[in-house]
Amino acid sequence: MKIVKVPFAALLAGSLAVSAVPAAYAAPVTSYTGDFMPTSSDTSPVLKPLWTADAKVGLARNIDAFQAKTLGGFVFYPGKDKLSAVDAASGRQKWSIRAKLNSDLVADGNALYYVDRTGSLIKTDAKTGRTVWKNKAGLKSQFGGFSAAMAGGRLYVSGSESLQAFDPATGKRIWKQSSESDLAGTVHGVYDGVLIASFVVSGAITIDQYVGFDPKTGKKLWQLGDSHGPILDVQGGSLYLQNTSQWGNEENYAAVLDKISLKTGKKVSSFGYIPVEDALFQQASRLIVDGKFVYVSVRKYTPGTLGGGPETVYRFNANQEPSAQKPVMYEGYGDLLAGPYMDRLFFQNGLQLTYMKFAGQASSSYPDIYNPISRLDLHGSGAYVGLSDGNFYTVDLPSAKTVGRIDTGARVYGETLFSDSIVIVQAENKLIAFKRPSALKD
Repeated sequence: MKIVKVPFAALLAGSLAVSAVPAAYAAPVTSYTGDFMPTSSDTSPVLKPLWTADAKVGLARNIDAFQAKTLGGFVFYPGKDKLSAVDAASGRQKWSIRAKLNSDLVADGNALYYVDRTGSLIKTDAKTGRTVWKNKAGLKSQFGGFSAAMAGGRLYVSGSESLQAFDPATGKRIWKQSSESDLAGTVHGVYDGVLIASFVVSGAITIDQYVGFDPKTGKKLWQLGDSHGPILDVQGGSLYLQNTSQWGNEENYAAVLDKISLKTGKKVSSFGYIPVEDALFQQASRLIVDGKFVYVSVRKYTPGTLGGGPETVYRFNANQEPSAQKPVMYEGYGDLLAGPYMDRLFFQNGLQLTYMKFAGQASSSYPDIYNPISRLDLHGSGAYVGLSDGNFYTVDLPSAKTVGRIDTGARVYGETLFSDSIVIVQAENKLIAFKRPSALKD
């Protein structure tokens, strides 16, 4: 065999020449087509905004952004160091005043109430914007802002370590109670003569603590030891709450529902729904109490995986031991978002908004709505749907048709507001008003 000697310089030149031409299999991927693509163009009628306004609204996670309110045909909203009122139909400004909000805006009767950044509680005439009274009540907030709410004809304000009641007519403080929280609490309302409030209490662990007060005197009537989620229902003198304490779920259930006596704060019953292997990873994504039924939505869990599989919704009879029942199951509809409403449950299935009708368990999707849902509000005969791509849709529920669309440019939304036939969208730092499509009814 004859060996041919090749100079090193020639070998080097050849190798450089080859490496300059990349192999086909080594080419990078420079494009992608998603699995979820609409099969046809969007045919929803485009709605024309009646007016828009810059406002510090819509960002629910931003403590400096509060929600707008509607009252008497007007929209009241916070801006940068100001509070404004505009006609809901025309957007024409009625008044604008200097105001640095540090609480929710409460609209009641013909007045607005809020706490400003100095800790003063203020009542403003909704028609003129003039200050009716100002109470420098020494309100303090160590972290974040205050909460304010009207319940049972009284105005309640909570800040760090306190809950106070005021006469809305005069601004005079009626009573003050201490709390164990550094944060503002939440007043939920007066039920059967008991004021219900909740506070985030931090210690060795952090819990959401519910407390019952006498609304006349502020006397603490009872206090729950376990941590609980939002109020699910109030009926028959009882409060229905999801127990979110680890020690309240020692038997590993997807959800635990506590029935609490409004008068005494004592636990009337506690039901565990859907036995699971590990309640930490198999928590119910939704627990809904609707009159005589309880709905529990649980995602199928496979050990060693993240996210889990599709959700299954279980329907139980309320006030009956779950283990003694055979629940009705709804599978394959997607992730439960809302309901029951107009005999329907609402889901996000992939990127589509879908619904299931109890009559025959028929399921269908709403046309044109094809993106992650940021906000869903059910009102009258309509669904109002804000998507993460900025499109906001109106849906006629009886016909299952999308009857209008408006481009907001937003990714998150506050609560959809209504004033007669006007719909107000609270998008990211702006309000967008449009006339409600005629197909939709209150």
